[in-house]
Amino acid sequence: MAEAKKAAAAGADIVVGSEMMLCPYISSDSLFEDDAYVKAVSDAAVYIGKQSKDIAAVLIFGGIAINDPPQPEYRNEDGRIRKYNAAFIAQAGRFIRNKYKIPYAIKSLHPNYRVFDDARHFYCQRKLALEWRAPFEDLLQPFTVTIRGEEYNLGVMLCEDMWDIDYPQKPSQILAANGADILINLSCSPWSWHKNQKRDAVVRAICRQTGLPFVYVNNVGCMNNGKNFITFDGASTIYNSDGDIVAMTKLYEVETKIVTLRDHLLPMGREEEDDIEQLFAAIKVAAQTHWDMSPPQNRNKVVIGVSGGIDSALSVAFYAYLLGSDRVLAVNMPYKNFNAEETKNDAAELCRRIGVEYRVVPIDDVVDTLCALADIEVGTSPHKTTQAITRMNILASISTSVGGWFTCNANWTEIAFGYGTLNADLRGYFNPWGNCRKADVYRLANFMNTLHWRYGMIPQSIINRPPMDELTASGAGERKDPFDYGSVTENGYHDQMVRAIVAFRFNAETFLEAYMDGTLEEKLQLSAGRIKNLFPTCQAFVGDLERCFTLFHAAVHKRVQSVPMPLVDKRSFGWDFRESMLPWHPTTRYLKLKSQVLGTE
Repeated sequence: MAEAKKAAAAGADIVVGSEMMLCPYISSDSLFEDDAYVKAVSDAAVYIGKQSKDIAAVLIFGGIAINDPPQPEYRNEDGRIRKYNAAFIAQAGRFIRNKYKIPYAIKSLHPNYRVFDDARHFYCQRKLALEWRAPFEDLLQPFTVTIRGEEYNLGVMLCEDMWDIDYPQKPSQILAANGADILINLSCSPWSWHKNQKRDAVVRAICRQTGLPFVYVNNVGCMNNGKNFITFDGASTIYNSDGDIVAMTKLYEVETKIVTLRDHLLPMGREEEDDIEQLFAAIKVAAQTHWDMSPPQNRNKVVIGVSGGIDSALSVAFYAYLLGSDRVLAVNMPYKNFNAEETKNDAAELCRRIGVEYRVVPIDDVVDTLCALADIEVGTSPHKTTQAITRMNILASISTSVGGWFTCNANWTEIAFGYGTLNADLRGYFNPWGNCRKADVYRLANFMNTLHWRYGMIPQSIINRPPMDELTASGAGERKDPFDYGSVTENGYHDQMVRAIVAFRFNAETFLEAYMDGTLEEKLQLSAGRIKNLFPTCQAFVGDLERCFTLFHAAVHKRVQSVPMPLVDKRSFGWDFRESMLPWHPTTRYLKLKSQVLGTE
């Protein structure tokens, strides 16, 4: 209300907020199935509507609308109180009603994909039209307001209503046909790669179809669904009737911007940061939000198991940057001669450069005692697992003693193929890199080394070193993981495979087809010749493909118990990518394609 009053005092005639701005849009059953909570949010909207009598402007804001009083015949399909994801249009102490006497704009198109599940809790305009036996086009009406003695018809809609390409209903075109003078979209649209450019193209098409200017107002900050921390970059934008950008807000900043649409506003370009800067900003917002939401007794320290590898090194540098070096405790946990001197020295040097507390806690006695009790032999897989679990237990104990929590440092590629121990390195309180390919980790480390905060904070030897597990004596200093990761300058095959499977829904058939027609490297954005160098024969390629798909499906039992992580790519494990614990079964068509591929051997 304070910002609305200041904007009105500065001459604003209409003040617009974002979708569901009175409560988290990406929330949970515990809130949206709580009638008392829902009524409190609805009451807040009513309060703002009444307070608008003291503000010389039209207020448009998002929240939850309910039937008042709730009638038994007006229930959601789950039998609960009827709720709408709504935009309220308030002026002079009352809500403006449209021609159908509805006192708010109801979201028409409910997304039911990725992290969105509107229909689980809210009733949409399309269902209301069916219930009232009214044409949807008649129900979707603009709201008429009087500003400085003139009437204006405001075409108000919510988020998905502008992303109508896959829906038979086109809210923007309907509002224009019903007399709207301007289109205003209240959004809660997450950041993702090049989302703003894609949105610009969508809005440009709408403006050219309708001949109307378009106002887009987005949320800023971070929300979560328990598994995924989802960032919102704001990027609120105004477009003229040709679809050109004429005004925009700063990224990730809460900002009130006043724009006079009657002025001749010159088109402007959108200055986007490069991909890694955008990725860093999104993870920073998510991690800060997670920290702020942690219980006070756990906000003394972030405890990080630092091995001398790139993932943990990035965690140390990142959290020291985010929270301050005094908030980070790095722990190196060597076992006998399994850990190379170079990795131990690099871990110590990293912490010295950044100025974080560094502890060395040998795990020889604990591991040997546990293995003796469980009759586990040195060098076996159970022996490796015992080392990993011991390290996790030490981190958990230290976290408790210092009043903090410990990170999970696993990256997206490792999580995808189950390359980690469930009750060890895949545990933790938060995983900042869980939606980052290994190449992203290298690139983020390289990016952090360019920050003025600590120039060159991560030793280059850590960035240059190939991954190693150091879980056997012979493995010290040797690469053991069987994946082709990317680097600062190049994409890796298995990195890109994970992104293709999760974000773009490539199946095994897709890989075989692209391999056969020679387009796989192009589709995975790999350098020419990389696949041939990795797999000299067709048999080698098919063998790796089946190995990876088997590993991917076998690792579901680990992923469904995953640590909360930021959602920063086009898809993420967690509630963004819902999985069942089922084995991989090659289709009949896959087997036919495989036979064709191997027949060329």
